[in-house]
Amino acid sequence: MIMAQRQRKQVQSAVYGSLAYDLDKLARERTLEDAGQVERQRRREPEVVRRQRPQVAVQPKAKLSPAVLGSVAVLASMVVVLLLCYVRLTEISTAVSEIKGEMGRLREENVALLTTYEKTFDMTSVKETAEAAGMGKPAAGQIEYIEMGGPDTAVVYEAGGESLLDKLFGTLEQGAMAVMEYFR
Repeated sequence: MIMAQRQRKQVQSAVYGSLAYDLDKLARERTLEDAGQVERQRRREPEVVRRQRPQVAVQPKAKLSPAVLGSVAVLASMVVVLLLCYVRLTEISTAVSEIKGEMGRLREENVALLTTYEKTFDMTSVKETAEAAGMGKPAAGQIEYIEMGGPDTAVVYEAGGESLLDKLFGTLEQGAMAVMEYFR
């Protein structure tokens, strides 16, 4: 205790100059202080410390809150939906690959049918079929030309006659078209 008071005085008092010449002073004081404590500790009798068993605390069972249960249910349902979506995606991928295969077969069939179609209109096969049916080219005496004296016109009549209302709408439509064409 006396040493502690000395150290406090030394710390509180101002130091002028260098303390480097007396560095071992503090070490000597600590050694002397420690020596005194060792003797005091030897004089004391060891204390008997009783060990107590730690009490095992019984923890109450954890109760799950409704929010946790709801979250787990939502998560489980999302996992199920995700798996079902993967199954559906696999089915769609399989269907797409089957459709692509079918498209390839249909393209091949289309080429084969076009080839057959073009062969039917081959002029040599048409000529052979016509000759087999008894047809032939007309002779010069079989051709006759007709000349008409009037102008070449044709009149087409509709099955039903136009009503007055139809004529009116037709005239309005032609007028609107003429206006639109004018402003273009």
